[in-house]
Amino acid sequence: MQRRLAAAALLVLAVALLACGDDDSPAPVPAGEGQPRPFAMGLSALPAEPGDQAFRDAFDLADEAGEVVLIQRPPPWADFLPGASISEQTKRLTRFEKELARENNLRLFLAIDPTEPGDRGRLVNLPDELRGRDFSDAGVRAAFIAYAKYLAFNYKPAYLALGVEVDMFYVRRGDGAFRNFVSLYFEAYDAAKAVSPDTLVFPVFQYEDMLGILNTGEATLPAWSLVNRFEPKIDMLAVTSFPGFVYTSANSLPPDYYEPLRGRSQRPLAFVSVGWSSAASPDGLSNEAQGEQLVYLSSLLAAAESLQARLVVWYLGRDTSVSPATAFEPLATMGLFTTEGEPKAAWLIWRRYAGRPPPSP
Repeated sequence: MQRRLAAAALLVLAVALLACGDDDSPAPVPAGEGQPRPFAMGLSALPAEPGDQAFRDAFDLADEAGEVVLIQRPPPWADFLPGASISEQTKRLTRFEKELARENNLRLFLAIDPTEPGDRGRLVNLPDELRGRDFSDAGVRAAFIAYAKYLAFNYKPAYLALGVEVDMFYVRRGDGAFRNFVSLYFEAYDAAKAVSPDTLVFPVFQYEDMLGILNTGEATLPAWSLVNRFEPKIDMLAVTSFPGFVYTSANSLPPDYYEPLRGRSQRPLAFVSVGWSSAASPDGLSNEAQGEQLVYLSSLLAAAESLQARLVVWYLGRDTSVSPATAFEPLATMGLFTTEGEPKAAWLIWRRYAGRPPPSP
């Protein structure tokens, strides 16, 4: 009951403060929160709709939200196979993204995501000649390594993830296939570091899956030993986290939900894609659901500070358009803004943290 009352109070405060001024006004910083935060803050570059302008808008919003923008996608495999030429589309995209990052003074976080998000055991977007192959295939390995080196050399990103939610690949494909990925990761790590030694390179794990609660709702054997498989070539312990797929309410989230990360690794901790939907049902947004998002974000940022995390990236800046024929998709409503560009209650909390001095790069 106390947590529900606190959530309601936070929602009232957030809505009231958001209504006090336009979106360009600086977010108020409460007393005692003027100290530097330990973590950089950022958003993904996922646009609200297709098109260059929406992509520009996503970078502009990331500039308001912090210092980092996350670009996550599968490799353009065909461009990086042995003997292939890099397409004009890939070259144009590189120029465009570097320009947008420079215009907005954003640090780049690039994530190579080679597996299907809905089936982490299957490689995605493979060209016909590689269809059905896996990380044991010489062509797949050569293309992955070449793409990692291309990104590191051309973008000089602050952060580079080589694989996303890699623990779920282990669950789907088993130890043998995972060993092939780890050996590929080591080669790609070396290739990236050779051309951009200051870039932090790491794999990304899925937090709820690592706890063993993602599919069962009950704790099973945690999978933290997988992290050690990437030593010594892992520069951060990075996790995605979407507890709304396990818990029906942010108020039911254990207060020590992220404590298992404390002392888990000597590497810096990063929350690289996190979120909570503000839509309680297919009917759309509601004040109650926005309050849930607000409660989760508040607890997440407090945990990140307590754990001395170095990076927090929210999954989505602005809700994405979902067609009426599409089933309810919580990921599409995890934005801090609605599809119409209206700020949600959680945006105020985010801005209050973002208004604090960031850590040095």
